Amino acid sequence: MALLLCLVGIVLAVFVPTFLRRVRTNKISEASELLQEMSDRTAAYYATSWGTGKRHCLPPSASPTPAEPTVESAEVDFFADEHAGHATWEALGFQPDQPVRYSYSYTPSRDGCDLIGRDDLGSVSFRAEGDLDGDGVRSTFERRATLEADGFEPAETLRVHQRTE
Repeated sequence: MALLLCLVGIVLAVFVPTFLRRVRTNKISEASELLQEMSDRTAAYYATSWGTGKRHCLPPSASPTPAEPTVESAEVDFFADEHAGHATWEALGFQPDQPVRYSYSYTPSRDGCDLIGRDDLGSVSFRAEGDLDGDGVRSTFERRATLEADGFEPAETLRVHQRTE
């Protein structure tokens, strides 16, 4: 019996920390994956030629949606009128198909159309903020993209501040 308890203790000592790390990594991967999706959708929007003849367009900023991050993941309708940036999320087609823990925002340095051909082409910031353990300290994940003469150039780098708080 003592041997069995000892074996169970060893197994728990090895697997519980691994399990907890995996849960934390899954929480963090949400932000990275959805920021990449935002960047991809923005690149597609930017490359679209509109029926009005307008090209190289970006919609206006979308404030954090949901307004506050949550410890537990929650279903959020980014297209709902209650969210200040709903028209932008809808224009980009950004609607996560999974519950989210983070607040997401989209901020272009300039919006509108025909953004190519200017001296300062501008940039776009995609941000996720979360409070994974409810202590008021937020993790911040950010991707950026620049508007180049030949199109939308996403940055390869994901900037992270207080990854796991």
